Amino acid sequence: MKFDCHMHSFRSGDSINLPKTIIHKAKEKKVSIAITDHNSIRSWKELTSLGQKAGVQVIPGEEIMTFDETNQKITGELIGLFLNELVKSGYYMEVIDSMREQDALIVVPHPFDFLRNNFFSLKKEWKKVDCIESFNSRCYSDSFNAKAKAFAELHGIPQTAGSDAHFPEEIGSAFLEVPKADSLEDARKLMKKGKNSVQGKRSSVMVHVKTFFAKKGFFKPKNY
Repeated sequence: MKFDCHMHSFRSGDSINLPKTIIHKAKEKKVSIAITDHNSIRSWKELTSLGQKAGVQVIPGEEIMTFDETNQKITGELIGLFLNELVKSGYYMEVIDSMREQDALIVVPHPFDFLRNNFFSLKKEWKKVDCIESFNSRCYSDSFNAKAKAFAELHGIPQTAGSDAHFPEEIGSAFLEVPKADSLEDARKLMKKGKNSVQGKRSSVMVHVKTFFAKKGFFKPKNY
């Protein structure tokens, strides 16, 4: 099975991907997906239903903004995969505990991309997470992904990969190949053990320009 482990629907506010579009593109690219909207799980139900009809597996996930103990300073983003319910944004240790209670996979996305909200406590707290996103198609530089891969290999941390798609054309540009997985539960266990391989290509910097304008309402969601 192949999983694009990081992508967004229009529920994220800076993406135009409708659930129907996501499933259409995923089927076209022959990948299953993890939906990881910013602090939202509102697309889970529709994507899961559409995915079942189309033969596309859908991992319920969320990309969560975290803060320090005072809830004043941003400490970066974490992704939960195989979640059962919403994890509220907040103190990063409470976010980790909430994901752990759900037996979710805790993933650090784009950890060395200093141009985004990377998880600042990674070097101190790496033992508390399950996976490192070692390839993110939206990283501005190959060096950011290279550093993530090197860090994961140094500490023996399983790796994931994702397109971080906010637009349809990005879906499937990075994925995790999980051999011998016949179900989502198989995939979860194998991903946690690192029994997978990372594949991907970097997106054009133009996707960031498009995201800027999407936030301002210049792009409208489009069904395929």
